[in-house]
Amino acid sequence: MKKTSVGTGLGCLSIVPATFIGLAALTDGLGPTGWRGCAEIVGWIAVCIAINFGLALLFTPAGWSKCWRYAVGILAVGGFTFVTNWLGLDAPMGVKIAFTSSLQVIGSIAVIGAALAISYFVVTTRR
Repeated sequence: MKKTSVGTGLGCLSIVPATFIGLAALTDGLGPTGWRGCAEIVGWIAVCIAINFGLALLFTPAGWSKCWRYAVGILAVGGFTFVTNWLGLDAPMGVKIAFTSSLQVIGSIAVIGAALAISYFVVTTRR
């Protein structure tokens, strides 16, 4: 098994609790419906994927000693989980609105980016 696959696996597994907490908070039925609600969910998935890649890079050898890499990774995972839980429960309404609005923007950009990437790969493979 490659070290990069171990790092990716650790990065993915470490954010699973926060991913499900956030997904449950977004799909509780109180948020927007239609394309805005879909954009929030896609934005949350895009944020979780980006954090997964960041943690995968952190958990693979990159010049830091192993102890520091894992310490920073554990702090990042704990912070992400805490902030996700805080946003769902105790955050002021202004922070929640700003967070969900930014997820809608990120989700819209992710959908456009995915559509462009898929069309690029379809065009280049047909040649």
